[in-house]
Amino acid sequence: MAELEEIGERASTHATRAQNLVYTLPHTTESIAEFLTPILSRVDPSAGGTQVVVVTRDAETALTISETILRLAGPAGIEVVPITNAARAGRIFKTRPVLAVAGSPRELGALVRASLLKVDGVRTVALAWVDDILAEGPETVRELEALLGELTDAARIIVARKATPELESFAERYARRARRVGAPETEAPQVPADYELPIIQHVTVAGSARPGALRKLLDDLDPPSAMIVARDQAAADAASQTLRTLGYHEDDKSMNVVRGEIGNLTAHTVIFFQPPVTPAELQRIAMAKPVQVVALTTPGEVAWLRELASGRLTALNLHGPERRAHDREEAVRQELRSVLSGGVPPREVIALEPLLQEFDAAELAAAALTLLEKERALRRAAQANPVPAARPRAAEEERFRESRPRSERDARPRGDGRKGPAGGRDERPRGRPDGFKRGGPADRPGRGGPPRRDRDRS
Repeated sequence: MAELEEIGERASTHATRAQNLVYTLPHTTESIAEFLTPILSRVDPSAGGTQVVVVTRDAETALTISETILRLAGPAGIEVVPITNAARAGRIFKTRPVLAVAGSPRELGALVRASLLKVDGVRTVALAWVDDILAEGPETVRELEALLGELTDAARIIVARKATPELESFAERYARRARRVGAPETEAPQVPADYELPIIQHVTVAGSARPGALRKLLDDLDPPSAMIVARDQAAADAASQTLRTLGYHEDDKSMNVVRGEIGNLTAHTVIFFQPPVTPAELQRIAMAKPVQVVALTTPGEVAWLRELASGRLTALNLHGPERRAHDREEAVRQELRSVLSGGVPPREVIALEPLLQEFDAAELAAAALTLLEKERALRRAAQANPVPAARPRAAEEERFRESRPRSERDARPRGDGRKGPAGGRDERPRGRPDGFKRGGPADRPGRGGPPRRDRDRS
């Protein structure tokens, strides 16, 4: 609290009245106090209405700004309402005056179009950080330009990580004759000549998920000693609480949470709870001669960290869906290594040789791998849903007969009378009634026997 107040007092000397300013500051909570404290000091609560608009890259940055100002001014000070959703924030505008807001160009533009954010009362609009906002793409740039076109009477405060030709061109269009305010110089320690900082690994997390990511990271890496570097007191407290949750005590020398100077501490692993923002921070960490360096970063911080590390940056996936997928791919590669080391049969090579005239060898291998994955998927599906074995026909008939009521099972089946009560064949002669047997020629008319006239007389 005292530290942020000191920053705010120092920052008030940069701007005593409303004017266009261009700040070159790293993306830190201290920088938020540096440019925003003099702006909020000119807010008049009695005037009502929104007087300060802070345009950010995303909702996470807006929340960080709101939390920083709350720690700086306390509950009695000027609050900055984060606009994470225009519809939700619109209900707040209808219930009470909102003096300062922070949000992305899209959400702020939605409030202006709904006439909830009155542009006539806005005195200052700050862009933090403008290089991050411009990197979001053409659609975000169009929304930003439309918003600035509405806020024509407000003073412009532009905050960027570093001075670039793009920044100068933007400032010339939207903050003419702006005064430049540079970042304070930070003296960097002398790095040992016999040591080179290892490649920085980064774990991409949400800003509010850093404590959970730190726990998972310590479980995955299991370093013999670690130094967790925090930039502000709130981050240091969150990191210390995570260590206490994991069972580490304050007197445990294998795990240390540091801010600023590291002194004579050495560690196997250095974990940036928040990513470094200046070359001096990296050089200071090099004094500890770590074996590996890991930074917990939000998606918006990766580009700057890659530039700061001169491209020596690689992603580190914690155990989870991504890591499990990576492990599966490595298992397939290991199978291929085993087959190749044992020697490939000539028949398979001869079968694929004609295809080399049309496709690359890597493409053939990828196609074969695709067929392998399809076959394995079919096999897994067959194992998960086995087809029931077909029953013999006689057994099915017996099962059906047994399932019928006894009265139906014992009843004589319908038919032509050729079957008996038990369902067998009737052995009685067919074609004539009982007791009448087919005789010889005397029994048949016209074939022997007495003459026809005798029969007629009879």
